[in-house]
Order: sequence, then structure tokens, then C-alpha cells
Amino acid sequence: MVQVTLEPLKIPDRLRMPAVFEREWTEPANKLRPRILLPAAFTGPSPIAPGEHRVFIVFNRKGGAGKTTTTLELACAWAAMGYTVRIIDADPQDAGLTGWLAPVYPEGLDPKHRLTLKNVMYGEAGLDEATYYTTRYKNLYIVPSYEDCAVVEYDPAVNGERTLRRAIKRSEAPVDITIVDCPPKVGKLSTFTLAIGGEVLVPSQLSGLDKKSNEPLRRTIADAQEEYDVRVRAAVLTAWGKTIISRSVGNEMAEHYPDALVCPVRRSVDATTAPDENQSIREYNKRSTTTRDFDQLGHMLVAPRGAAE
Repeated sequence: MVQVTLEPLKIPDRLRMPAVFEREWTEPANKLRPRILLPAAFTGPSPIAPGEHRVFIVFNRKGGAGKTTTTLELACAWAAMGYTVRIIDADPQDAGLTGWLAPVYPEGLDPKHRLTLKNVMYGEAGLDEATYYTTRYKNLYIVPSYEDCAVVEYDPAVNGERTLRRAIKRSEAPVDITIVDCPPKVGKLSTFTLAIGGEVLVPSQLSGLDKKSNEPLRRTIADAQEEYDVRVRAAVLTAWGKTIISRSVGNEMAEHYPDALVCPVRRSVDATTAPDENQSIREYNKRSTTTRDFDQLGHMLVAPRGAAE
């Protein structure tokens, strides 16, 4: 496999979304302006120091919200910033990140002996053993997951909700950032990922169905915050456009998560075409509006390696 090296983007200031200390879109829908809404306490990102490790959890209890795309595009943005990024694929679907990134397994290894997230959850392997360091992108690693990982949801033998938290704490892999793609429902796997603790990113597609699920989603996260050390860092408005529902969902997310960034990611044809080519949107089209928006969000969450604090 020839690995792709992800390079920083050169985005003119005129093409960046403004970041403003506002918490509401008030203009008519047909005049909406894409901008990142900052919380009052926002102080700007800092680079990850040597030996530091950050954990991001991409969470929504509904399918189709953009979790997998958000996970991959932010991972690519951070890899381009000079960081090593490990993705934990906790969404056991064939169309998930494992299939997208195509990890390279040891030559001649029988598929049934490949270590995955399932082995970690059953205590059969450590997280580092199940981490594969060669994927399509340089400095982007993955803990894979396949459909058989779904057994975790109903097997009473898997009952340690802090299993993943301990596995990450014990990890010695050379990783700056771990980002977790959660499954699209509330169950053991999603509970176990929230129990890791860390920074939660909440993607929400802009539709009436997604809007209806936002209040139950808020309650789920609030319940988790009573048990675990998690905080919502960003609400990501995927497939954003100049519509009434964009304004409504954006304002609702700003209200639900007052301490979080609210970041639009504008829709584009590239976002639907890139997966068919087994590429990230960033690789498929560096100039895509969607690529630029995810890159800007990545920089709002973490400063590039070596940047002055």
C-alpha cells in the first residue's frame, strides 16, 4: 500500500468562516451566514505537548448524523497538523471507518485471528495490540471493528463499562490524539465510549428527524456527565445550508451546549462522492468547502504542533 501523506491546507482568510462570540443566528434563512459560534469562555486552542494525550468522542444516538465523516475528516486534519492520531472504530458496520481506511494486517494472518475492538472489550487483547499502524493515511492509526463486535451489546460477559477507559490509560502507543467513532444507538458500546471521558463532539445533520432527536441526545449526554468526566467541545452542523432548519437546529445546539463551539460544515457533492472512491473528502478535493470547514474546526480544537501558545 502506498500511504497518503496529508499536507496542511492553505486557506485564504476570505474563504474561512468567521468565529464570533454569538450564540444565535437571527437573519432570515435565505441570508444565513456560515460562522462558528464561540462560547463566552473560549480562549483559543493550544498545541498538544510532548507526552500529552487528548481524547475526542464523536457521539450521537442517531444514525446518519455525520459521525463517521466527522471522525475521519478531523483525524485527517490533525494528521496534517503533525500529530499522530488513533481512531477507535466503535461502530460495528461494514460501511464504517475500518472499511474506509483499510488497515494493513500482518501478511498471511488468518482473518479470524485479526485483533479488533471486540478482543479489547472481551479482555483478550490490549488496545495497543489491536491498533494497526498502517492505513491509507500516514500517521493515522486504527483500532478496527467489524459486524461481530455487535455481540458486545447483548453479551452479559461484557460488563466492564470502564474497559475502554482503562485500555486507553494503559496504552503506550505513540499517539497524540485518540478519536472514537461511536455507534448510532444507545447501548453498551456507546456507554463504554462515553465512560472513557474526554471531549465530546456532537454532529447533527440538519433535518427535521435529527431535530426531534436533539433533546433526547442532550439528556443522554447530561446523564453521562453525572457519571463520567466528559464535556461537549463542539456541536458540528453537518450538511449545512441556507435553510430554516439549519437556523433552527444551529440555535438549538447553541442553547443545549452553551460551553461548546457550534460549527457549520457546508454541504458539498464531494462529501457524498469521496466515500465511493474510498477517500477522505480532504484527499478527494482539498478545495472542497466541506474540507475547509472540517480543517477550520480541527484548528479551533487543537493548535498545530509547534504553534506558540
